[in-house]
Amino acid sequence: MCGRMTLTRRDWDELLDQLTEALANDGVGRISADEGAASLYRPRYNVAPAQPHPILRSVGGHARLGFALWGLLARRRGQPPAINARAETAPFKPAFQEAFVSRRCVVPADGFFEWKTGPEGRQPLWFHRPDGKLLLLAGLFDQEPTTSNQPARTRFAVLTTAPNRLLATVHDRMPALLSAPDAASWLVQPEQKLLHPAPDDLLVATPVSLRVNSVRNDDPECLAPPRSGQMRLF
Repeated sequence: MCGRMTLTRRDWDELLDQLTEALANDGVGRISADEGAASLYRPRYNVAPAQPHPILRSVGGHARLGFALWGLLARRRGQPPAINARAETAPFKPAFQEAFVSRRCVVPADGFFEWKTGPEGRQPLWFHRPDGKLLLLAGLFDQEPTTSNQPARTRFAVLTTAPNRLLATVHDRMPALLSAPDAASWLVQPEQKLLHPAPDDLLVATPVSLRVNSVRNDDPECLAPPRSGQMRLF
């Protein structure tokens, strides 16, 4: 499961530079950006479904970074958008099969949240790399149909896989995290073998403020340590 994440790079150019640096040695050249995307960017500390977030996709054989709404529209009326897709079944499910073949993306983030329930309620845990480097989440994207009132919008879902040892303490799923070489391959080839649990030592879990529990809160205080009296874990 992946239902909240962070992307706290201070500006668009820093994000572009770090993605380019991470992927440059793996056949991905300078990453271009959608027109107007830079003006939409701001650091995010509590990204939630239905909100815009940058995704990296291949357009005409070149990597391009732009914004998309988190959640693929359901094929059946009345069903909520799909924010996640299971890596094991996405290649075979009608809802995701076509996107798996031809519309794959990489979702940059620097952390994601899961919750552990204790005597004082649901404590958010921020899973991130100890070195602060970007996480590259495997994703799928699609175009929302144009209507008379709404132009076409890009939407995405995060692929999930079985948890590694750290995530297994709080959830039975985790985002499919890609290494830089795997991310470069994922953009051009629908390889299911790239989607697997992250190494057990890749991430650390940091208890953070209960402010994360509300999607209305999206500021640096979300990543502050729990206040006195809040549950402390790990």
